[in-house]
Amino acid sequence: MVAIIVHGGAGKANSKEEIPPRIETCKKAAAEGYKVLKDGGSAIDAAVKAVMIFENDPLFNAGIGSYLNEKGEVELDAGIMDGKSLKIGAVSGIKHVKNPILLARAIMENSKHNFLIGEGAEEFAIKQNLEIVPNDYFITKQKKKNFLSKFGDTVGAVALDKNGRIASAVSTGGTPNKAEGRVGDSPLAGSGFYANETYGAVATGIGEDIMRAVLSFRISLEIEKGIEKATESAIKYLTEINGKAGLIALNSDGNVAFVYNTEMMFHGYMKEGMEGPIGGI
Repeated sequence: MVAIIVHGGAGKANSKEEIPPRIETCKKAAAEGYKVLKDGGSAIDAAVKAVMIFENDPLFNAGIGSYLNEKGEVELDAGIMDGKSLKIGAVSGIKHVKNPILLARAIMENSKHNFLIGEGAEEFAIKQNLEIVPNDYFITKQKKKNFLSKFGDTVGAVALDKNGRIASAVSTGGTPNKAEGRVGDSPLAGSGFYANETYGAVATGIGEDIMRAVLSFRISLEIEKGIEKATESAIKYLTEINGKAGLIALNSDGNVAFVYNTEMMFHGYMKEGMEGPIGGI
């Protein structure tokens, strides 16, 4: 069994016109990640592939098109986790790496550390021969227009490969008009993302709320009830503490779950037996 589930953020779209193309990108990310899995690629390969599709699409708050901070710059975060080894790679506060998820992976695979930030992270990216771009590469006209928006989101993917390994990956530009140096839930293992041999998950929504609930790890507290009920329970707890977010999750049997208490959550998934990806809000 191979499977993948992705999300393109929880909350609401800036306009009705954005909804169809956002859903289509979710379906594309799921389909491309699934192809990697069917061709024998690892869960890590598939999750990274899917997240990069979002990072390269200006409609999403990750990579190009990310929200601006209070100084009008883009600061990017990303994280990845291998459920088999429990290895983690995370990065925060970078301004010049085109695809932050590639840097997170490089940290996981090629660094003695789990988490790098700012200039030190970018120096490591250069040593890893990752593509470096000027900060204004990430800034689109639409995101300038939404500079003072009250909504921010993330993108993410969870994949299961033919060897039964699960990987979770996440990338974000953070919240609009955030304080310089702000770190949200996304690069924090257990909050924004998590994976082990049983399941993987990625959260999206209000990062400060997600961190209080340690939302992605919270699924493990009731995982014996099944992935869907455990995910529902995690969001129920978040609601009880007045938090707003969504979760995507995938277990080792290839079962998927997507639960949210926001207006919508863009998502897509594909697994064996399906003719094509399913996407929705």
